[in-house]
Amino acid sequence: AFAAEGATVTVTYLRDQSGEQALAADVGRAVDAELVLPFDVRDRASVRDTFAQVAERHGRIDVLVNNAGINRVGDFDQISEEDWDAVLDTNLKGVFVCSQEVLPHMGQGGRIINIISIAAHKPSPGFGVYSAANLGMISMTRTMAVELAPQKITVNCIAPGVIVTDMLKETMGMDDTQAHEVFDQLIPLGRTGTPEDCAAAAVFFAAPAAQWITGQFIDVAGGQPT
Repeated sequence: AFAAEGATVTVTYLRDQSGEQALAADVGRAVDAELVLPFDVRDRASVRDTFAQVAERHGRIDVLVNNAGINRVGDFDQISEEDWDAVLDTNLKGVFVCSQEVLPHMGQGGRIINIISIAAHKPSPGFGVYSAANLGMISMTRTMAVELAPQKITVNCIAPGVIVTDMLKETMGMDDTQAHEVFDQLIPLGRTGTPEDCAAAAVFFAAPAAQWITGQFIDVAGGQPT
C-alpha cells in the first residue's frame, strides 16, 4: 500500500527457514529486493544496524510502522512467566526499542504507526498477556505523541479486529475455512478483515491529511463490538 503511494519501502522480517520465501511471495515486486532486511525487534543492536542501513541508503526515515507481534494463549493462573516475557518483549518492548532507535534518523515531521489489536480493550479469556501488551502500547503511544510533538512527529495506533492470519489460525487451531465460518458472522459488516484494510489506515496516518492527528488509536474491525 505504501509502495503504491510512491513511498520507498523497507520490509523487515525475523529470519527463519521459510521467512524469505514467504516474504517474497507477500511483497512481490512492490519493494526493492535490496530493501528486504532480516531484523529482530527484541535485539537493540539488530534494530540500530538495520535503521542505519536504511538511513545511509536513503538519507532519512520518514515513517516507522511497528507491526511485529506474537501471541501466547492461556488462562491467567496457567500462563507461564516465559510466555509473559516473550509477548511483552516482542509486542511492547519491541515498539519501545524501534521507536527510540528510529528517532536519530527521523528528524522533524516523521510518523510512527503502531499496529496493536482490539484485544487491547476487549477482554477475552486466555488472552490476558496479549491484551496487556496491546493496552500498554496505547498508553505508550499517547505519551510518545506528547513528547515527540515538538519534533512534529505524530504517533498513532491501529487496532485490527479479526484478520485471518497465520498467527490467528495457529492460535485458534483453525484453517481458513473454519476461521471464516466462525468469525465472519460475528462482524457487523459481514466479513473478517484483510491486511489491506489495515494498510489503508496506516497509509492515512502517514499522509499529509493526518498531520494534525496524534496520540490516537483507531479500530479497524468492521464494527465488531468491544
